Amino acid sequence: MISHFPLVAGILASDRNRVDLDWKNGVFSWRYRNKLTLQRTFAIRSYHFVPYVAAEVFYESQYSKFSSTDLYAGCLFPVGKHVEFDSYYEHENDTGKSPNRQENYIGLALYLYFSLKSQPLSPSPVHKRNPKTDGSF
Repeated sequence: MISHFPLVAGILASDRNRVDLDWKNGVFSWRYRNKLTLQRTFAIRSYHFVPYVAAEVFYESQYSKFSSTDLYAGCLFPVGKHVEFDSYYEHENDTGKSPNRQENYIGLALYLYFSLKSQPLSPSPVHKRNPKTDGSF
């Protein structure tokens, strides 16, 4: 579930909550994820891009604690209506296993957006009232 909150100066805050269910080797575990994102759209002439920062925490049932925190800084670059690139830096702090791990990543994601055009239903025949046969009210 994602909630959006407009803030001052054109900044948009988003709060995403989700649960991942996992079965590995017959063992069930789950993970709760909460991601808070701040972003703002900028324009250079007619081109719009969206820099953002985000923080995501992970609660993992196998460790019975919040075991990971990810911090992101990136930018969304739209290319036309249906394509977007996301370049980002990610810092991950994983405290689930011992010893703790800290990892840094640089990434580039490609997002493709598709839509299914809905076909209009064929119009139902309109019943026209015939005053001679239908009577009057």
